[in-house]
Formats: sequence, structure tokens, C-alpha cells
Amino acid sequence: MVTDGAQPFSTAWARTAPARILRRTMHRTVLTPYMWVCARPRVEGRENLESLSGPAVFVANHASHLDTPLILGALPGSIASRLAVGAAADYFFTSAVTGVSTALLFNAFPVQRSGSRRGGRDGAKILLDEGWSVLLFPEGTRSADGTLGAFKTGAARLCLEAGVPAVPVGLCGTYSVIPRGRRIPVQDGTRVRVRFGQPIIPAVGETSHELRDRMRQRVNELAVDSTLAR
Repeated sequence: MVTDGAQPFSTAWARTAPARILRRTMHRTVLTPYMWVCARPRVEGRENLESLSGPAVFVANHASHLDTPLILGALPGSIASRLAVGAAADYFFTSAVTGVSTALLFNAFPVQRSGSRRGGRDGAKILLDEGWSVLLFPEGTRSADGTLGAFKTGAARLCLEAGVPAVPVGLCGTYSVIPRGRRIPVQDGTRVRVRFGQPIIPAVGETSHELRDRMRQRVNELAVDSTLAR
């Protein structure tokens, strides 16, 4: 139930078998084909995911509403089918209609970005313990100009608490296709890339700030050249 942006919104139903079947069907028949027409993405680095043997925290730069569906479409099916997406509670879960739609389409769970309930590590930690990977955008919001912003420490703390690796994801060109403030794709010929890096294993004694900085550096390396040639 949703009454306001600060209230919890249960999304466990979105991970039941019927919801997963419906979501997979929607992705295969509508969402992923549409994204590929809009963005014409090139996917790189999927071989870096072969070493994953359990849940992980995927961390990506965030410049467009294209980012989440592109990552889901670019991932191998075995990983995408077990991935939950952290979504801003004050944006996607302020009404029942939007919340249910977001949870169903993206297997999303709410993440608080401000206030006393800021963060979403408890829910994400439970998902990791249950064998689900999670996708988080450590900037906390979409970039206003396509450049990479500062990373918050939540994703790094989650990796340290759960003892799981972080998988860096770099998105190139998505800001040019659907920049912040637009809902309709810009057909300007920009070529988009989705790039997966090697998993980042937390080091013994590493702090959340140190791990956060490693995450950001690697994502930044993967997300370079955001205006690709046609």
C-alpha cells in the first residue's frame, strides 16, 4: 500500500513466479525490442560476468530513463531474471499505479533518497541473502548534463555488509538519446554502448569510502565517450 513517498511499498509479489513470467514476456516482446530500436546499443564485456557464482551489486552511471531497460536487456537472461532494481521511492513509488507498474516491469524495490528513512540497504540486503542480485545507481539521480556525478556510499556499504562483489556498468550515449527532462527519444544517430566491467571484490579492511571510490573510478572508465560517432 502507498500513502506517501515515505511509506513502505511491498514489492515481494513482483518476484513471484506469475509476475516473473509476465515480466519476461513483456521484456522479450515489447520493452527490449523497443529499446534496441531507439538506442541501437552495442553490448561489451559480458564475458566479465562469467566469473559470477552468486548474487552481486551492479553499479552504473545514470543519465537517462533508458539506463535500466538497456542494462536488463544487455544482461544474460540467467542474470537478468534474478536481478532487482533499486528505484527512487519519491519518484516511482508515490502512487499505487506507478509503484505497481515499476515493480512489475523492472522488478524494482523502493530506495529512499532523503529524510530519516534515507537508503534502501535493508531491503537490498534481504534480496542478496535470498540469492537476488541488485542494480543500484550510486549517484542517486539522473545526471543533469550527462557527466558522472559523485557516488554515495550506500552501494559500497551493501557490498561490504553482504560480502558480495560489485559489478561496474558504464552506459555511453544514453543521455543523448533521452536526456533528463525528455520522455521521447531523440533520433540523432547517437550510438549507445552498455559496458560491463570485471567484478570488484571488496578488500580485507577496505572502508565503504574506499570501495565507493574504486566503484566510481571503474564506472567512469567504462562510461567514457558518451557521444559516440554514428
